[in-house]
Amino acid sequence: MPSCSPKQQPLQRMTMRSSDYLTATQLCERWGVSRDTLLRWRKTGKGPAYFRTPGFVLYPLAEVEQYEQANTINPESNELQAEPGNF
Repeated sequence: MPSCSPKQQPLQRMTMRSSDYLTATQLCERWGVSRDTLLRWRKTGKGPAYFRTPGFVLYPLAEVEQYEQANTINPESNELQAEPGNF
């Protein structure tokens, strides 16, 4: 395995904390939708960003919260707070 030269910095290992991600089941419970709905959204490019790992899908919590904020309706103006999403 090649070693890093003094000018190169080694890649830092990304640590993954479970609190930073939601499983599909957790997101279904949070939003009150079915797993089929999330699957359909993933297939059609809707919903928050996600990534696949062997055996399951994870949704970064920051992406879920950003998606929720972008799809929050202001009751006074009945308009979305930010750019409309695919919710």
